[in-house]
Amino acid sequence: MLPRILILMALLMMNSAISLRAENVFSNWKDDVQETGWETGTAFASMTALGLSSWDWGSSKSFRWNPEGWFGDDTGSGGADKLGHAFTSYSLTGVFADRLIRKGRSPERAGLSAALTTQAIMFYVEFFDAYSNDHGFSWEDCVMNLSGTGFAVARTIIPGLHDLVDYRMEYDPSGYNGFRPFSDYSGQKYLLVLKLSGIDALSSTPLRFVELQGGYYTRGYSKREEAEGLEASRHGFVGIGINLGELLLGHRERREPELKNAGRMFFEYIQLPHTSLQASEKF
Repeated sequence: MLPRILILMALLMMNSAISLRAENVFSNWKDDVQETGWETGTAFASMTALGLSSWDWGSSKSFRWNPEGWFGDDTGSGGADKLGHAFTSYSLTGVFADRLIRKGRSPERAGLSAALTTQAIMFYVEFFDAYSNDHGFSWEDCVMNLSGTGFAVARTIIPGLHDLVDYRMEYDPSGYNGFRPFSDYSGQKYLLVLKLSGIDALSSTPLRFVELQGGYYTRGYSKREEAEGLEASRHGFVGIGINLGELLLGHRERREPELKNAGRMFFEYIQLPHTSLQASEKF
């Protein structure tokens, strides 16, 4: 499965590069990074702050490799951290691409530049994770970073996909790790969402407010949960929810105001707790 994801990522990047064959890709990227300077700078600063405050950067004096595994019950978080890497890469790529398109770039150029910026940021994170006694450099993380970016590029350049499918994180603090959306795995859920509003035949019917969901989450992997004797468990789930973006903001307009666009993007990336009915199965 993972090799196929990487092949898809490579094909999407190649498609974007081919479509821009008359331009200098890296020259464009340099210009686009400058155009999204605030967003790029904020992302780097936020990752640096998290690395120093929460990820133990600098605690190891030597470069550490750390094969972490995937979604097994004997891994550090049952795979929730891997979906977190994919989500972070996906959301950064999507946000950068959206900004560039709104500044006049083509979807192909925006997708490729956003992918390059995101992967530079995520490699920066992984490199300094290698100097953490609590983490280390994980090739599995790199694979998930690429897969998240690849999906975001697909949503950027494939007509209609953006309106049809979302990848979201739901966060409801677990009570075991404070309010830490990026490291409190027992409060996280990751889900793929099929939005019926993105299906032409349903886009003008009441079903446009309905979403179909499927996802994964883990519980019981933190040190506090382990100390309290809670069982570590992995769960898959399906659900049906309300398309809050469609309900509160209506159909997407060709050129939406900044505030409305920001609100719509929030609902595309974040699933608010208790806004869907979910049925889960423990592995």
